[in-house]
Amino acid sequence: MISRLVLLLHAAAVCLPALASAQSAGATPPPGSTSSTSAVGNPVADTRLRVFLDCQNARCDQNFFIADLPFALWTQDRLDSDVHLLITRIGTASGGGEYTLSFVGQRQFASRLDTMVTFLPPNTTDDVRRRELARVAKVGLAPFAMRLPGAERFSVRYEAPKNAPAAPKLSSLSDPWNFWVYRIRLNGAGSAETRGSNYELNGNVNASRITEDWKITVNARNDYRANRFKLSSGEERRFVLRSADANVRVVKSLTDHLSIGTNASTGFSEFRNTEASAAVDMSAEYNFYPWKEATSRQLLALVSVGQRYFDYYQPSIFGFTTESRPVARAILATESRQTWGNIDGSVRYTRFLHNADTYSVSFNGRTNIRLTRGLSLELRGDAARVNDQLFLARGNASDDEVLTRQRALATSFRLSGSVGINFTFGSIYNSIVNPRLDELGQP
Repeated sequence: MISRLVLLLHAAAVCLPALASAQSAGATPPPGSTSSTSAVGNPVADTRLRVFLDCQNARCDQNFFIADLPFALWTQDRLDSDVHLLITRIGTASGGGEYTLSFVGQRQFASRLDTMVTFLPPNTTDDVRRRELARVAKVGLAPFAMRLPGAERFSVRYEAPKNAPAAPKLSSLSDPWNFWVYRIRLNGAGSAETRGSNYELNGNVNASRITEDWKITVNARNDYRANRFKLSSGEERRFVLRSADANVRVVKSLTDHLSIGTNASTGFSEFRNTEASAAVDMSAEYNFYPWKEATSRQLLALVSVGQRYFDYYQPSIFGFTTESRPVARAILATESRQTWGNIDGSVRYTRFLHNADTYSVSFNGRTNIRLTRGLSLELRGDAARVNDQLFLARGNASDDEVLTRQRALATSFRLSGSVGINFTFGSIYNSIVNPRLDELGQP
């Protein structure tokens, strides 16, 4: 086997240079190549604007950008570009998205930075989203491209609305819904084989009214999960798991940095041994950056105090069938999405005040850092010290409950993590779109 592999590699090493020579001698360069041939046979450099597309938390169709913006030459690394196009997204009150497009000049445009914002409503299709983002990208990239050869090919077109007055201020609008937005989601999924099947049903109802000064959200959720297994003995086993909860949150914006709020919730969960539960909290949050910068960076400090009530299906490990406990929480969280990459992380501390030993502390962090040309580092880590599982049922879980995740298990910690390196090299351009046979997938 190894000898055959060596022979194949040797054959490739012999044939590839010959193939490359033949292409350079008489083949026609493919469309989108970075050079062409003049009438006298000399190569001509591609003078298009070099752009690096960076969609960190916004869904972008890169192939569509390549096809719809022919004046741009798309690079694989930001260090090879004239403009670093950074697109970020943050959710809006209606369930849609506010997209911020930052045009960071590099090389000859190093001193230029432009920012544009566009809004998309909820349930926007992928095609509408990509066309709107491409439209804004064209407007933002045009000032850069106009300073390169080929500026004579650009023109400006404006479609003025017919008989439209000046846009009124939002506060003066007559809204029959009074800024309330409602969403209903129902979902069902399942699969089946000869010896097993599973299906789940879940639904969610949401109502929200969000303005600059107030934020009111109401959520209700229900989940139903069923699994069936047929053992080798012919015995059939069925497992069902149910849960539901409802939540109301009211937040008042005091300044551009400080907010206060209250939260109330109720529900039940067979997995967590709670036949009924309720919670009430009062919270205060401070963002060290103005909220208008939330699409690019946040640094939050949050504290809350409240009360928890539990009514258990089975007596808890402490012997209670019902209990009500005061609780306090503290959270420090950060998020940053910049041209060098993105990072977000948080530290959370929760403590039941009736007993200093019932607490949990957790950390989670994720980052994607561009180290150098073509090389990026991806890290993710989650760690928690757990000592506040008041809801655990007394007694040992059965093997069936453990294997099918029918009930929460006692633990003193939780850990997870990942690390990855992404290295791209070779041609710095990616201007060719060729999706042929993509539907076949990997063999």
